[in-house]
Amino acid sequence: AHRDTALGINYHRPQANDARFATVAVRSGDAWIINGRKDRVIGASQAALFAVRASLGDKGAGTLLVPRDTPGLTVMPSAADARWQHGACGALVLQDCRVPAENCLAADAALFDRAGRDIPQDAAINLGIGRAAYEAALDYAQLRVQGGRRIIEHQAIGAKLAEIAVRLEVARAAIWQAAWASDHPDAVADRSLPDLPLTTIAGVFAAEAIYRAVKDAAECFGAMGVMRDMPPHKYVHDARACLHSGVGVSEAKLRIAEALARYRRPAAPAAVLAAE
Repeated sequence: AHRDTALGINYHRPQANDARFATVAVRSGDAWIINGRKDRVIGASQAALFAVRASLGDKGAGTLLVPRDTPGLTVMPSAADARWQHGACGALVLQDCRVPAENCLAADAALFDRAGRDIPQDAAINLGIGRAAYEAALDYAQLRVQGGRRIIEHQAIGAKLAEIAVRLEVARAAIWQAAWASDHPDAVADRSLPDLPLTTIAGVFAAEAIYRAVKDAAECFGAMGVMRDMPPHKYVHDARACLHSGVGVSEAKLRIAEALARYRRPAAPAAVLAAE
């Protein structure tokens, strides 16, 4: 996705029994009119285009593209207690926001549900945190001189950076595999991929491996790594949040165990899956 695009989802709201979204889009001629609110949208302050999920009435749930300059769209900062997310975060308020009919990407409830559950978006965000920490540590290690040499030339720092690189590359491969699987649902049937929850596996591995990688990156800064005005402080904070975001690593491992035991949870009603 383009870096100037943000996805409008309400992460903090529990599932509801209502078949409809709190954000509703109504067809009006050759356009959709959207009303509602989306909180805690990552990248909202910088995004030029928003992908907003909304109820389409009898057509189920859908995703609509809303440019930032659309009349009726207001972007506001999130509440102070919601600022644990990675990067800038904001809220979208849509009041009679009118977009062309062709801006509707999908109107199928099953497709919406699969996209929401199978795309390893959280793991990809986590990988970005790890990559930023790694690059910051690598740049610092090439500049900082200790004992007459750059600290990257010392075995302890060099080995630590190498371990970070290994974790990032393995996490990246797991995320790419999960993303490919979400685009190729028939891959399990033809045994190109194992019948496992690859998105959950990628999320668990990324959360644990990248948290450790970010801590190692902070150690490359020495005592400066714990200073609030240095980048490692933010990276460690965000990587730790990833351990508990979504269903959390502990529960995610139980879901992987269920898949290994061939246990299938009862399917939730489509109305519940589509609700915020």
